[in-house]
Parts: sequence; C-alpha cells; structure tokens
Amino acid sequence: MESCAVCPRAKRILAMVSCGQCVRLSVTMLALFAAASPACRGESKRKPDPDPGPPPTVRIEVGHLGYVSPSRAYLSYRYSTTTLDFIDNDHLLFTFRDASLMHRIPNDPPDDEDQMIRAEVLDVATGKEVEESQWRMHDRQRYLWPLRGGRFIVRQRNSLYLTDSHLELRPYLQFDTPLQLVQISPDRNLMVIELQKIVLPDPDAPKTSGLDSFFGPPPKPKRTRMVLVHPGDNTVLAESETRHPVDVPMVENGYLNLLEGKDPSKWVMQRELLRGDPQVIAEVKSSCMPTLMTLSDNVALAVGCPPKGGNDHLVSAISLKGDVLWQDRWKARYIWPTFDYAEDGSRFAYGSLQINRDIGSMDFFGQEDVVAQMVGVFDTESGKLVLTKDASPVLSAGHNYALSSNGRRFAILREGAIEIYDLPPVAPAAPSNVAAK
Repeated sequence: MESCAVCPRAKRILAMVSCGQCVRLSVTMLALFAAASPACRGESKRKPDPDPGPPPTVRIEVGHLGYVSPSRAYLSYRYSTTTLDFIDNDHLLFTFRDASLMHRIPNDPPDDEDQMIRAEVLDVATGKEVEESQWRMHDRQRYLWPLRGGRFIVRQRNSLYLTDSHLELRPYLQFDTPLQLVQISPDRNLMVIELQKIVLPDPDAPKTSGLDSFFGPPPKPKRTRMVLVHPGDNTVLAESETRHPVDVPMVENGYLNLLEGKDPSKWVMQRELLRGDPQVIAEVKSSCMPTLMTLSDNVALAVGCPPKGGNDHLVSAISLKGDVLWQDRWKARYIWPTFDYAEDGSRFAYGSLQINRDIGSMDFFGQEDVVAQMVGVFDTESGKLVLTKDASPVLSAGHNYALSSNGRRFAILREGAIEIYDLPPVAPAAPSNVAAK
C-alpha cells in the first residue's frame, strides 16, 4: 500500500478529523425503550416485561450448533465472541467462540488471547447449516465486518482476509504494526484502517537524563496512521495521522467534520471531500462538542449535550442537504451503543446496555447493574421505531443482531435461538422544518 499514489487533496483529507469523535458515547433513547423497560419507570434491577411485540417469522435454535453463552463476568471487557450478519435475504452468517480445547501453536506470542471461532452459514427457511468452518483468532477484539454482495472482511491479528458464503479466507492486506481499528461506512463503499505507528526519535533532540538508566528507557512515542480505501481494494484514497484511534463518520467521497462556530454552543457540520472544496452542511447546537456518526450515505446523527447540562444526550438526524429530519433525547441509563445499517440506507438498528440507573461516562457499574441489552430498528429518514427486542445473552460488544441489505429483515440472537423478523416497507418521511438544537 505504501507505493500507491495519493492525490494532493487526499494527502490532507483526514487531517482535520476531530479528536472529539473518538469519544465512545454512553447514550440512551427514551422513546425506544420506555415501553419495554421497567428500569425506565424506576423499577431497579428487574428484567424487562414479557415481549409484547410480534412473533418471529423464523426461529433457528443454536444450541445444537455448539453455541455456549459467554459468562456475564466478561461484560466489562467488551470481548468480541459472536457475530450475526445477513449474507443475503435467505442466508445468515453466524460466528461464535468454540469452547472446545485448542492445540498450542509453537512460539505463539505470550500476550495472545487465542480463541477458536466457528463460522456457520445458515439457510433462513430451514435453519440448516449450508457451510461451516473454524478460524483461529489471537485476541478478543472485533474480527468480522460485512461488505457488499455477501462478502466479509475477517481480521486475524494484523492481517485482513476476504471471505464469502464459502468461508474460505483469502489474503487481502497484511501489516507490520498493530492493527488498531477497522471501520466500514454504512453503505459499505469506504473503509478506514487505523494502524499503530512508532515515531522514531529526533537525532537532534537533547539527550535525556541519566535517570533513564535506572527507570528504564522511556516508552517510544506512538501515533495512529489512518488509511482510507475502498473495501477489497488497496489503492489509498486518503491518509493521515492522529494521536490515537478515532471513529470517522464516512460519507460518499469523503467524511464529516465538526468545527467551532461563532457561539460557544454552536458547531458547524462540514463535509470534507476527497476531491473538491469542503461543504458546510448545517449548524448544530450543543453545550459540548457533539459526536457525529453516519446512518447512510446521506444522513448523519449528531449527538450533543443539553444546554443546561446533565448526562442525557440530544440527538439530531441531519441530511447532507442540511435538513433536520428528526430529533430525540437519549437517556443516560443506556450505555455502550452499537449500530447496524441496511446497505441501502433505509433503516438502522441501535443497541445498548440498559443499566438500572442513570450513569455518567466515568461512573462505575458492575455486571449486576446490567438489566438487559435492548435493540431497536428505526426508519432512517423519519426516525420511526419499527421493532424493539431484547437480545440474550447480553453482549457488551454488540454484533448479536443484523439488518438485511434492503432493511426488510432483522435477525437477533435471543433466548437460545436466532430470531428473524420480516419488517414492513419503509414509510415515506414527512417534510421536516425542525431546527437543530
């Protein structure tokens, strides 16, 4: 990848990514879970009421596949041990940690946390296994991302592979430094790869004191190298460096950025393009620097703070034309949000852990404080809540639910089975004149 040409505009395209976007939000949506969640009504540590929603179209038991629920003791670690994705409308890819014993690998690094992942392609109509394979992973971080056309990226340590419904791993990219983050845009047309970069010392810098010999050498300074590519391709579209890994709100031909406005409580949302001048999209009102995330190639979510303070978050869905499509207030008793997106941008799914009390970003909580993992499916442009389900087992890293590429099917791991729900067509969004706040 080093030899790939980068256009002059692309050389600096990611340089302005705000470090504020790296903050992992602890957010909640009151409208999403008020009806399904007793904790929203002050009933601490109770499980959610029996699900009043429609029954699943299909239910596939997973016990016979060898799936074993992970212990709740691992909730705070956010280990990635399970994934669920649609290959197409009629097939699922279900991967999970195989609890059987593993063979030792000679000279395996001592800091590896190996796990064997079993991958199963399931036929939705019959629930039968179509293909299966095993992949050995060397850590507990996220290892799989869906692409277009039923393809996937699989990570093993610092190497990326491509696979599909046949589950064969085909080498894609390999790196000499730690792979810190992989991020795919909601429409799956762009991918950011973030790598650890060790900064070499300046030979002209003053020598350090002799105390280094007593305490040991100082740690080598590290930064993060960010590379933007099309998934499956290795042509560098843009490249930059940051102090640490960040989330990048990617849109078609670029990404979104936030700049300070003229007023301390106002922020300017701007679209940075690979080719062409930046475009101002909208003004966002917030008492703190908002976080941006993209829901589709033309809708972004701005998550900010109320004007009078507090741990709740104000949420605005904004089109790239600058229109505020809908707004909501997310409560602080839901933490660690995760998302999945319909490839066509019609819907998104939002999941988070429900805690038995309101909680700040720095507050402690234990496994006994986690009430449930709630997941809601929304129409992107109207914000309409289509379906709400609680996932079980609770997985703090998410990825135990999935939307089909056209947003018409939803799958979730729940009560010992994969449940598949057929969803109604997306209702057209009503015109909105809501002002950002």
